Amino acid sequence: MARDFWRLLALASLLFASPGCVPDDEPAGGRAHEAVADFERGPHRGRWLADGDFAVELTIFEDGVPPEFRAFVFRDREPVEPAGVELEVTLRRLGERVDRIAFAARGAYLLGDMTVREPHSFDAEIVAREGGREHRFRFSSYENRVTLTPEQIQSVGIDVVVAGPATISERVHLNGRIVPDEDSLAHVRARYPGVVRSVRKRLGDTVAPGDVLAVIESNESLQPYELRAQMAGTVIAREIASGDFVSVDRELFEIADLRNVWVDLDAYRRDVGRLRVGQPVEIDAIDGSPLAVSSLAYLSAIGAMDSQTLLARVVLPNPDRTLRPGFFVTASVEVERSQVEVAVVPEALQRIGDWDVVFLAVGRTFEAQPVAIGRRDASHVEITSGIAVGQSYVAAGSFILKAEAGKSGASHDH
Repeated sequence: MARDFWRLLALASLLFASPGCVPDDEPAGGRAHEAVADFERGPHRGRWLADGDFAVELTIFEDGVPPEFRAFVFRDREPVEPAGVELEVTLRRLGERVDRIAFAARGAYLLGDMTVREPHSFDAEIVAREGGREHRFRFSSYENRVTLTPEQIQSVGIDVVVAGPATISERVHLNGRIVPDEDSLAHVRARYPGVVRSVRKRLGDTVAPGDVLAVIESNESLQPYELRAQMAGTVIAREIASGDFVSVDRELFEIADLRNVWVDLDAYRRDVGRLRVGQPVEIDAIDGSPLAVSSLAYLSAIGAMDSQTLLARVVLPNPDRTLRPGFFVTASVEVERSQVEVAVVPEALQRIGDWDVVFLAVGRTFEAQPVAIGRRDASHVEITSGIAVGQSYVAAGSFILKAEAGKSGASHDH
């Protein structure tokens, strides 16, 4: 996977560095950005729009407030009382999204009636009416917008999909170990004290009910008797050898039916409140085998003082005996499943400045759209604002677009 990343990055660098890879009517190198210094600024560092002796200085103000348009009006470069001016601004964004903003006088300037939402990337149309005359202005201001040729899109592996609803599975990750099922465990002891004459079963042997485990000579009768298995299973412990003297309170064999095993998981205090009996669990044996699927069967009522963890137990079928007691495992417990209205794949998310962004796609043009994210799992990330159902976005290759957008040094024009 890392090799594919570097291959794509190298390929993208070659493509974007090659002259003539974009048609003549598009910006060189695949970029479609406007340099911040490519327009005249007014006394408030805003965009100066002039029509003869009349001018509007349009700024985006965001110090301590959500971004808002403020407009200053001039005649012969002298300030004009804003109350006598009607102003409308129409912003046409990528994908035919349109914002229409009306203005009202606020002291020395005209204030727009809505927040200028991110990204501040649009084609703007401005209409100003004053003294019976109408003045019209147009300009384009693009941020983190990239246009590619069809060949570039195919070469760097950009994949475009449509945003829509998804199911988010929130999970808690735990560590644990495989242990025998204590409900299918037999502890074998001698019926009478005596001396062990022979041992018939070894550690790891499979036994059936009635199989002879050992022969012991009774201390009382001096007669040998057979110690037999009472259940089918596997010998998982043996504390006996020929010639040993054994008493009735000494455990000689431990037999476990390993057709089922327990997985004992350690749940830390921060996760305990989210765990419930019956929640789905995926167990990874860390050996490359497929995940085992089960559910939480038991939660201890008492925590462990030394580790400050709580025991959470899963019962797993083990028909082929591949789950071996003593081995460590990891577990993923699904603690909540939610249907969300809009989600994207995790690979779509990038970070630009202070923003989490997803690149929207319209034809061969792509633009970074700031988004707010919510819940997430391995397959999807919830988008709580910034993208709507049905919008097309870049699911694969967005890191290439981020790198290319960064080459332009694009930023706000305010």
